Amino acid sequence: MKFTKSLKFKLTIWYSVILSLFCIAFVFSINVWLTNYMNTWHTEGMGRGSIVERVDRPRWRALSEEQRNLVMESRLEDLENIRRVSVYMVIPLVLLSFGGGYLIAGLMLRPLTKLNEEIRKKEASTLDEEIQFEDKGDEISELIKSFNRMSNRLGKTFKSQKQFVENASHELKTPLSVIQANLDTVLEDEKVSKKELKELLLNSKKQVEIMDSLTEDLLLISMMSSDVEIEKDMVNVNELTDGVVKDLEILAKDMSIDINVEKTGNIKIQGNRILLSRAISNIVENGIRYSKGSRIKIGILRKNKIVKIFVEDNGVGIPKGREVEIFERFNRLDKGRSRKDGGTGLGLSIAKDIVKLHDGLLYVDSNYNKGARFIFEFKPSS
Repeated sequence: MKFTKSLKFKLTIWYSVILSLFCIAFVFSINVWLTNYMNTWHTEGMGRGSIVERVDRPRWRALSEEQRNLVMESRLEDLENIRRVSVYMVIPLVLLSFGGGYLIAGLMLRPLTKLNEEIRKKEASTLDEEIQFEDKGDEISELIKSFNRMSNRLGKTFKSQKQFVENASHELKTPLSVIQANLDTVLEDEKVSKKELKELLLNSKKQVEIMDSLTEDLLLISMMSSDVEIEKDMVNVNELTDGVVKDLEILAKDMSIDINVEKTGNIKIQGNRILLSRAISNIVENGIRYSKGSRIKIGILRKNKIVKIFVEDNGVGIPKGREVEIFERFNRLDKGRSRKDGGTGLGLSIAKDIVKLHDGLLYVDSNYNKGARFIFEFKPSS
């Protein structure tokens, strides 16, 4: 029964039914017209005003009554034959319409059949490969284009997830290996001094902190990747940046870095205070730890209906051509730097994702050559 449920069969039935109805209507119309036409010849008299007189048929009037009757009988017999033939012709016409409709439906649906076959062959590793087809500009071509676009996006997503899992596993494996080595040293070496034991424990503690930070970042990324709606309210940008500076002042002092904030008016935006604080904090902390500069400046202004937050440092800056790359997950400009200092390589990526959740922008000013300059852009609250 699968055949009768196919789109090809259903299209054929509809095509055949519609064509059959047209045939029946045509045959019926022809028979009605012929009947009415024959009735114009079948008159009782030749009086004034009769159809024969109005039509003026001289040959008909020249015939005798008997000849007229013979002609009428012949024409009525022809009419009956025409009716019989036309009715009988409906049956083969219906069959021909069904067969023709089935062939036409098959030709029209052939691209869909090919699409179905290609979809069955698709696997996670081949999702980004496009289905080749001849673009005829019709709805089926548009469907295949849409499928190719969707397949391409899914392929990139699967590859991104695979790379993300591999990177996360690698990041977790490193501190675990260190902790394992420390434990093996303590358990196997009976002559470990108290000082060495303390160093091993402190090193293990540091690795646990790295894993804890990484796990927290991964959970945050997972939350932002879901469809969960974040709570938003009115956030004062000045108070937000003040809170970030206060949280990082000890770290900045230890790294001998001064943080200055330049404020402009009482600016508010709609957003989640905790997430926005995390985004700005990630950028500022990144500058404190890795810029190798001596100061960081945070600027706030409202221009052309856009709220901008600048985070500038006077450090080594961002190499040209890597302004976009630095926002990728687990990306590090110095491959050994972040892991050694406790970073996860997710800070900038998380900041960009948070800003995206708020319909904003986060990017690096490529024209800034006195260090690094990160710019947040948000829509102000009305």
